[in-house]
Amino acid sequence: MSVLDQLSAQQRTLIVSLPYRAGLWVSHSDAAGGDKAHDKELTALANLIDGFSQQVFGSELLQYIMHQTLARKDEWESWASHIDKVPEECKQALEILRAHVDEKDVTVYAMRLMELGEAVAVAFREHDDPVGLDKFKLLASYTLSRVKARLKKVPVKSFDEFLNISAEERKALNRLAGALGVNYGL
Repeated sequence: MSVLDQLSAQQRTLIVSLPYRAGLWVSHSDAAGGDKAHDKELTALANLIDGFSQQVFGSELLQYIMHQTLARKDEWESWASHIDKVPEECKQALEILRAHVDEKDVTVYAMRLMELGEAVAVAFREHDDPVGLDKFKLLASYTLSRVKARLKKVPVKSFDEFLNISAEERKALNRLAGALGVNYGL
């Protein structure tokens, strides 16, 4: 019997839908690139959920959750509504999980949601070859991000990786990290 079976249908849906909804929320944070960007980001999200559903990655519970997320793919369109509630829903999901599982599983769940969000953000590069003042602003922002990452003792992204994440996506990822209570360095 899975931990998910002990939850109400509403709690189960919350926990199972968040891997998709968190990635979708990051995708919706930046409209640059239009449908082309959104399609690439959703493809990356679906592929990552599929990959996580096939591997344990430190938590059998997480693998089961991802498997359920993928198994309920026909509900993804309905899960796209009220996307603005994702940060608060992340907090709720962690509280529910904490009441039923070890902190290790809660941490792995939170980290995977961050990984999904970041994978969506890097799937489409909003900044091609910045020049002049735009390049200076990006370099200054990158330098500040590197300092913050080192202070938080989290891995530092390369400038190329940094360019793949727009300022709006970065804000969304930082907000997601805050809701999940995880350190995020970019």
